[in-house]
Amino acid sequence: MGALLAGGVVSASLLVASDPERQLIEVYAAASDIPRGAVISNDVLRPARIMFDDSGQLFTPAENSVLAAMRAVHDLNAGQLIQRTDVTDAGATTDRRSVFVAIKNAPPAGPGARVDLLLIRGGADRTSVVPFALGVEVRSVVTGGLIVVVPARQASAFVYASATMELVAVIAEPGATDGEEVAVSSPDEAIAVASP
Repeated sequence: MGALLAGGVVSASLLVASDPERQLIEVYAAASDIPRGAVISNDVLRPARIMFDDSGQLFTPAENSVLAAMRAVHDLNAGQLIQRTDVTDAGATTDRRSVFVAIKNAPPAGPGARVDLLLIRGGADRTSVVPFALGVEVRSVVTGGLIVVVPARQASAFVYASATMELVAVIAEPGATDGEEVAVSSPDEAIAVASP
């Protein structure tokens, strides 16, 4: 009887492990065509099931309230899976530009991450680090820097900074508050700022 019970448990385990449905997760797709600039609402979404390892940039049901407060950054086709790079905050300006910013040793950041860009200026005898732009949205990490998304009116400032200034990126953790970096111009200031 014990062998029969053990055999049943093993058989049930194999059935569960071999069930491909266990590897699927639910995400969101466009229920119909969504034009650029349209607010994403529940009536334009439909659930879709995908393999778990393809889900990194997609929205799950746990993020429904976040997604439902977004706006499409470009036209979306019916059936298209909604990725983080497809949407932005509904209150954000739709006049946005993608700009390359040269960053030496850019830290790993995925689409939608927020970075604080700090400017290093001066020479070896008098170096200072000052905030340039805080909470900037990352579109992607590329060789030599980042592609960031900024309002059109700020694009020229980022192009200028990329061409003439030494910038360093600090990645904000998801859900972090706005950056509060301060200027540092001496070893003593660095120690004071770094102290808890």
